[in-house]
Amino acid sequence: MKNERSYRASRSDTSRAAGRAYAGSSRSAYLYGSAAPAYRPESEPEFGVIPGHRSRSEVVELPASIMTIARVVVAVAIVIAAIACVRVGLSAMSVNTSIATSELSSQIESARTTGNDLEVMQSQLSNSTHIKLEATGLGMAAPSETTVVTLEPDVVATDAQGNLSLSGSLSAIENAG
Repeated sequence: MKNERSYRASRSDTSRAAGRAYAGSSRSAYLYGSAAPAYRPESEPEFGVIPGHRSRSEVVELPASIMTIARVVVAVAIVIAAIACVRVGLSAMSVNTSIATSELSSQIESARTTGNDLEVMQSQLSNSTHIKLEATGLGMAAPSETTVVTLEPDVVATDAQGNLSLSGSLSAIENAG
């Protein structure tokens, strides 16, 4: 411990000496292996002021024509940028419309193909020869004779509003029979 204290003491003495040397000069008196010197602000600034005045008190300005030309150039650049933005927007809308049109065209073509297929299928199914072949395949045959069945008039009666009328139906049965 004693060696450590003496080492610290010698280091702090070296730091103080370096700090004094730093405070008195503009160069750093830092020694390798020693602590960095403490910063002490000096009372005097490190820059000097030279008294005097400007030779010309007025500010040099560019001629009005150059400023006008610069403003016109900036205005033209803004107008060109705005026109370019509008053109890009219109081009994007045109591309979107073109894509939508091609999708609709493909859907229309698909619908036409499906419609044509359905027409062919309907003509096949409505063909009497095809119907006879299908019926024969299912075990059906054409009748050998036909008979007409005639039914008597219906005894169910309805009222003026078209609803079934029980009393009207009972009276129709009495009259018929």
